Amino acid sequence: MSLVEMAFASLGLIFPAWLIWRAISTSRSLERRIANGDESLLDDDRFSIDRVTLGPAGTQLIENVQFVAVAPQPHSTIPLNGGEGHHESP
Repeated sequence: MSLVEMAFASLGLIFPAWLIWRAISTSRSLERRIANGDESLLDDDRFSIDRVTLGPAGTQLIENVQFVAVAPQPHSTIPLNGGEGHHESP
């Protein structure tokens, strides 16, 4: 095999190797972002949610659901009973 043929053969292997590396890298990045609860995944154009298959007991699968990221609410300091003590009726 001549040197030119070997160079072309090498170039033919670089593209498939790059595709494999990119798929592995994207998968690792996705797994890391899911593990960290990255909310930007909901708006990322590279990924789409096809089906949720893992959830707590009692989870129901709903087809074509729209996900909306909601900011966490601050904890309320207002007592649940309206701030009044518990009074017994006579």
